[in-house]
Amino acid sequence: MGTFRSKEDDVQQISTSVFVTNFPDQFSAKDLWNTCKQYGYVVDAFIPNRKSKAGKRFGFVRFIKIFDVDRLVNNLCTVWVGRHKIHANLARFQRPPLYKNNNQAKIGESRHNLGVPLKTKGPNGTSNSYAHVVKGSQSHNLDSENIPAMMLDDSCLNQQNFNCCLMGKVKNFESLSNLKVVLVNEGFDNIDLKYMGGYWVMIKFQSEEAKKTFQSNVGIGTWFAKIQQASTDFFVEGRVAWVDIEGVPLKMWSDNTFKRIASKWGTLIHADSHEDGNFYTKRICINTNITSNILESFKIIYRDKLFWIRAKEVSG
Repeated sequence: MGTFRSKEDDVQQISTSVFVTNFPDQFSAKDLWNTCKQYGYVVDAFIPNRKSKAGKRFGFVRFIKIFDVDRLVNNLCTVWVGRHKIHANLARFQRPPLYKNNNQAKIGESRHNLGVPLKTKGPNGTSNSYAHVVKGSQSHNLDSENIPAMMLDDSCLNQQNFNCCLMGKVKNFESLSNLKVVLVNEGFDNIDLKYMGGYWVMIKFQSEEAKKTFQSNVGIGTWFAKIQQASTDFFVEGRVAWVDIEGVPLKMWSDNTFKRIASKWGTLIHADSHEDGNFYTKRICINTNITSNILESFKIIYRDKLFWIRAKEVSG
């Protein structure tokens, strides 16, 4: 159990306790203190030994002299620690102020009275629950768990036969656009390609013999990282998304900036060159596990200057 407190902790003040999660495993209470102090007057930082149900570490930070709680929480949610974006919410049970008397709380006492985060309403009137914060949701919409599911039955099953088909995962995403030409050059001109998402394509052959010839071809291995029999049980984990990024200042218009931005959702695969476009918007291609469409605004800070960035997923 890690605790970091200031001498001001014993001063009678109206305090605000904030629940914080999604920080590195090696993060200490002092690190949490130093990270949050730029957004308010911190008097107490605490990180329990236990983890949340999602297996993440969490902590509490107590502020005094806070006049706009919503602004404080929103600011904390813009903080990045390495590759971790901090998630914050108002603690449900606010700790009462400490006094210089016999009832003064001891430094080593438990902080369980801080409880779990308060369900504060967001911009759309939705509530941010404890689970919402711990899971690190970046959306202001209702939690995905609360969205009703559509029930399907056997009448909806795909009845096509895929015995003469293979699933192939390309090594490089850029090769997808020229894959048909590449396979024709290898002697496989009588095939049909269907994009499956991510790095995967389905290759349809005219016969079982053509499929076996394809599998035994040595040159094919230079283009594919994995080849397997096609099946209706096949499912692509993750997806490739194209996102338009607006608002990046010219001073920060660099490959590293867009790699950092892409890391919010996944891994950068490709970024359009500005030579054929402009310095207002840039389209990036990312590999991500986020299932919902990307549409959000966020802040970046460079030497105390703040810039608003807008991200919108588009068809690729």
